[in-house]
Amino acid sequence: MRRQAITLEALADRNNLALATWKAARGKSGRPAVARFLADLERNIAQLAEGILAERVPLGRASRFTIHDPKRRIIHAACFADRVLHHAILNLAETRFERMLVDGSYACRPGKGVHAAVLAVQRALRVWPCFVQVDVDAYFPSIRHELLFDLLARRFKGAAFLRLLQRILESGATGGPGLGLPIGALTSQHFANAFLDSSDRLLLAHPGCGGLVRYMDDIF
Repeated sequence: MRRQAITLEALADRNNLALATWKAARGKSGRPAVARFLADLERNIAQLAEGILAERVPLGRASRFTIHDPKRRIIHAACFADRVLHHAILNLAETRFERMLVDGSYACRPGKGVHAAVLAVQRALRVWPCFVQVDVDAYFPSIRHELLFDLLARRFKGAAFLRLLQRILESGATGGPGLGLPIGALTSQHFANAFLDSSDRLLLAHPGCGGLVRYMDDIF
Protein backbone atom coordinates (compact mmCIF):
# COMPACT_ATOMS: atom_id res chain seq x y z
CA MET A 1 0.00 0.00 0.00
CA ARG A 2 1.34 3.41 -0.98
CA ARG A 3 2.57 5.83 1.65
CA GLN A 4 0.72 9.09 2.18
CA ALA A 5 2.78 12.25 1.80
CA ILE A 6 2.15 14.96 4.42
CA THR A 7 4.01 18.26 4.41
CA LEU A 8 4.52 20.70 7.25
CA GLU A 9 3.00 23.41 5.04
CA ALA A 10 -0.26 21.42 4.77
CA LEU A 11 -0.20 20.75 8.49
CA ALA A 12 0.39 24.44 9.32
CA ASP A 13 -2.32 25.68 6.94
CA ARG A 14 -4.55 28.19 8.72
CA ASN A 15 -7.76 26.32 7.82
CA ASN A 16 -6.36 23.03 9.07
CA LEU A 17 -5.29 24.59 12.38
CA ALA A 18 -8.64 26.37 12.78
CA LEU A 19 -10.48 23.07 12.31
CA ALA A 20 -8.09 21.38 14.73
CA THR A 21 -8.70 24.11 17.31
CA TRP A 22 -12.46 23.67 17.02
CA LYS A 23 -12.13 19.90 17.53
CA ALA A 24 -9.74 20.27 20.48
CA ALA A 25 -11.94 22.91 22.15
CA ARG A 26 -15.28 21.18 21.58
CA GLY A 27 -17.04 20.85 24.93
CA LYS A 28 -14.07 22.41 26.76
CA SER A 29 -14.25 26.11 25.87
CA GLY A 30 -14.85 27.07 29.50
CA ARG A 31 -11.54 25.63 30.69
CA PRO A 32 -8.96 28.35 31.43
CA ALA A 33 -6.24 27.12 29.04
CA VAL A 34 -8.74 26.68 26.22
CA ALA A 35 -10.37 30.05 26.87
CA ARG A 36 -6.98 31.78 26.79
CA PHE A 37 -6.11 30.17 23.46
CA LEU A 38 -9.47 31.12 21.95
CA ALA A 39 -9.30 34.68 23.28
CA ASP A 40 -6.34 35.40 20.99
CA LEU A 41 -7.10 32.78 18.37
CA GLU A 42 -5.38 34.24 15.32
CA ARG A 43 -2.14 34.99 17.12
CA ASN A 44 -2.06 31.55 18.74
CA ILE A 45 -2.79 29.77 15.46
CA ALA A 46 -0.07 31.80 13.74
CA GLN A 47 2.37 30.99 16.55
CA LEU A 48 1.58 27.28 16.30
CA ALA A 49 1.99 27.38 12.52
CA GLU A 50 5.38 29.04 12.95
CA GLY A 51 6.39 26.37 15.45
CA ILE A 52 5.34 23.60 13.05
CA LEU A 53 7.30 25.04 10.13
CA ALA A 54 10.37 25.71 12.29
CA GLU A 55 10.15 22.17 13.74
CA ARG A 56 9.87 23.45 17.31
CA VAL A 57 6.73 21.50 18.24
CA PRO A 58 5.40 19.69 20.16
CA LEU A 59 5.91 21.73 23.31
CA GLY A 60 5.80 18.54 25.34
CA ARG A 61 4.02 20.03 28.34
CA ALA A 62 1.39 17.86 30.01
CA SER A 63 -0.47 17.54 33.29
CA ARG A 64 -0.52 14.13 34.93
CA PHE A 65 -3.28 12.55 37.01
CA THR A 66 -4.63 9.12 37.91
CA ILE A 67 -8.06 7.65 37.21
CA HIS A 68 -9.72 4.33 38.02
CA ASP A 69 -12.06 3.07 35.26
CA PRO A 70 -11.97 0.51 36.99
CA LYS A 71 -8.29 -0.17 36.32
CA ARG A 72 -5.79 2.35 37.61
CA ARG A 73 -4.50 4.46 34.73
CA ILE A 74 -2.09 7.38 34.66
CA ILE A 75 -3.36 10.03 32.25
CA HIS A 76 -1.11 12.61 30.60
CA ALA A 77 -3.18 15.57 29.36
CA ALA A 78 -1.18 17.52 26.79
CA CYS A 79 -1.19 21.32 26.89
CA PHE A 80 -3.85 22.83 24.64
CA ALA A 81 -1.44 23.91 21.87
CA ASP A 82 -0.18 20.32 21.61
CA ARG A 83 -3.75 19.02 21.55
CA VAL A 84 -4.46 21.33 18.61
CA LEU A 85 -1.32 19.99 16.93
CA HIS A 86 -2.50 16.40 17.43
CA HIS A 87 -5.88 17.17 15.88
CA ALA A 88 -4.16 18.95 12.97
CA ILE A 89 -2.12 15.81 12.31
CA LEU A 90 -5.16 13.54 12.45
CA ASN A 91 -7.11 15.86 10.13
CA LEU A 92 -4.62 14.81 7.47
CA ALA A 93 -3.60 11.33 8.61
CA GLU A 94 -6.75 9.69 9.98
CA THR A 95 -7.91 8.38 6.60
CA ARG A 96 -4.58 6.59 6.13
CA PHE A 97 -4.82 5.02 9.58
CA GLU A 98 -8.36 3.93 8.74
CA ARG A 99 -7.32 2.20 5.51
CA MET A 100 -4.64 0.10 7.21
CA LEU A 101 -6.93 -1.53 9.79
CA VAL A 102 -8.92 -4.75 9.52
CA ASP A 103 -12.68 -4.63 9.89
CA GLY A 104 -12.56 -6.21 13.36
CA SER A 105 -10.65 -3.28 14.89
CA TYR A 106 -13.09 -0.96 16.66
CA ALA A 107 -11.16 1.73 18.56
CA CYS A 108 -10.62 5.27 17.20
CA ARG A 109 -12.64 4.62 14.04
CA PRO A 110 -15.58 6.51 12.50
CA GLY A 111 -18.81 4.57 12.84
CA LYS A 112 -17.36 2.04 15.29
CA GLY A 113 -16.35 2.46 18.94
CA VAL A 114 -16.90 0.54 22.15
CA HIS A 115 -20.66 -0.04 21.79
CA ALA A 116 -20.26 -1.45 18.28
CA ALA A 117 -17.47 -3.69 19.59
CA VAL A 118 -19.75 -5.05 22.34
CA LEU A 119 -22.45 -5.83 19.78
CA ALA A 120 -19.90 -7.59 17.56
CA VAL A 121 -18.77 -9.75 20.49
CA GLN A 122 -22.37 -10.63 21.32
CA ARG A 123 -23.00 -11.68 17.71
CA ALA A 124 -19.86 -13.82 17.72
CA LEU A 125 -20.89 -15.57 20.94
CA ARG A 126 -24.06 -16.76 19.22
CA VAL A 127 -22.07 -18.27 16.35
CA TRP A 128 -18.87 -19.77 17.78
CA PRO A 129 -18.71 -22.43 20.52
CA CYS A 130 -15.45 -21.17 22.04
CA PHE A 131 -13.38 -18.00 22.17
CA VAL A 132 -10.14 -16.54 23.49
CA GLN A 133 -10.05 -13.21 25.32
CA VAL A 134 -6.76 -11.29 25.52
CA ASP A 135 -5.84 -8.11 27.37
CA VAL A 136 -2.32 -6.85 26.68
CA ASP A 137 -0.76 -6.07 30.05
CA ALA A 138 0.53 -2.48 30.46
CA TYR A 139 0.08 -1.96 26.74
CA PHE A 140 0.66 1.80 26.34
CA PRO A 141 3.79 1.95 28.56
CA SER A 142 5.36 -1.04 26.78
CA ILE A 143 5.15 0.12 23.14
CA ARG A 144 8.64 0.31 21.63
CA HIS A 145 9.22 3.51 19.69
CA GLU A 146 11.56 2.07 17.08
CA LEU A 147 8.97 -0.52 16.06
CA LEU A 148 6.13 1.99 16.04
CA PHE A 149 8.15 4.53 14.07
CA ASP A 150 9.06 1.86 11.50
CA LEU A 151 5.35 1.19 11.04
CA LEU A 152 4.57 4.91 10.68
CA ALA A 153 7.39 5.36 8.16
CA ARG A 154 5.86 2.59 6.06
CA ARG A 155 2.51 4.39 6.01
CA PHE A 156 3.57 8.05 5.66
CA LYS A 157 6.28 9.96 3.84
CA GLY A 158 7.77 13.42 4.12
CA ALA A 159 11.04 13.72 6.04
CA ALA A 160 9.94 16.73 8.10
CA PHE A 161 6.60 15.15 8.97
CA LEU A 162 8.30 11.95 10.09
CA ARG A 163 10.67 13.99 12.24
CA LEU A 164 7.62 15.58 13.86
CA LEU A 165 6.17 12.15 14.62
CA GLN A 166 9.52 11.13 16.11
CA ARG A 167 9.51 14.20 18.37
CA ILE A 168 5.98 13.41 19.51
CA LEU A 169 7.08 9.89 20.43
CA GLU A 170 10.16 11.13 22.29
CA SER A 171 8.29 13.84 24.22
CA GLY A 172 5.66 11.35 25.35
CA ALA A 173 7.85 8.43 26.42
CA THR A 174 6.20 7.07 29.58
CA GLY A 175 8.09 3.82 30.02
CA GLY A 176 11.62 5.19 29.78
CA PRO A 177 13.68 6.38 26.77
CA GLY A 178 12.28 4.95 23.56
CA LEU A 179 9.37 3.29 25.32
CA GLY A 180 5.72 3.99 25.97
CA LEU A 181 2.93 6.30 24.83
CA PRO A 182 0.99 8.71 27.06
CA ILE A 183 -2.60 7.66 27.68
CA GLY A 184 -4.81 10.66 26.94
CA ALA A 185 -3.14 11.99 23.77
CA LEU A 186 -5.08 11.77 20.51
CA THR A 187 -2.00 10.72 18.56
CA SER A 188 -1.28 8.00 21.14
CA GLN A 189 -4.72 6.48 20.60
CA HIS A 190 -4.23 6.17 16.85
CA PHE A 191 -0.59 5.09 17.11
CA ALA A 192 -1.43 2.40 19.66
CA ASN A 193 -4.41 1.16 17.67
CA ALA A 194 -2.32 0.89 14.50
CA PHE A 195 0.53 -0.83 16.35
CA LEU A 196 -1.54 -4.00 16.85
CA ASP A 197 -2.75 -4.21 13.25
CA SER A 198 -0.11 -6.83 12.39
CA SER A 199 -1.25 -8.99 15.31
CA ASP A 200 -4.85 -8.73 14.02
CA ARG A 201 -3.75 -10.03 10.64
CA LEU A 202 -1.66 -12.79 12.20
CA LEU A 203 -4.62 -13.99 14.26
CA LEU A 204 -7.03 -13.84 11.33
CA ALA A 205 -4.62 -15.93 9.22
CA HIS A 206 -4.47 -18.64 11.90
CA PRO A 207 -6.30 -21.86 10.90
CA GLY A 208 -9.60 -22.14 12.72
CA CYS A 209 -9.90 -18.44 13.58
CA GLY A 210 -13.48 -17.50 12.79
CA GLY A 211 -13.11 -13.79 13.37
CA LEU A 212 -11.73 -11.10 15.61
CA VAL A 213 -12.99 -8.15 17.63
CA ARG A 214 -10.39 -5.78 19.05
CA TYR A 215 -10.90 -2.60 21.01
CA MET A 216 -7.40 -1.16 21.45
CA ASP A 217 -5.52 -3.84 23.44
CA ASP A 218 -8.59 -5.91 24.37
CA ILE A 219 -8.91 -8.74 21.87
CA PHE A 220 -11.75 -11.25 21.53
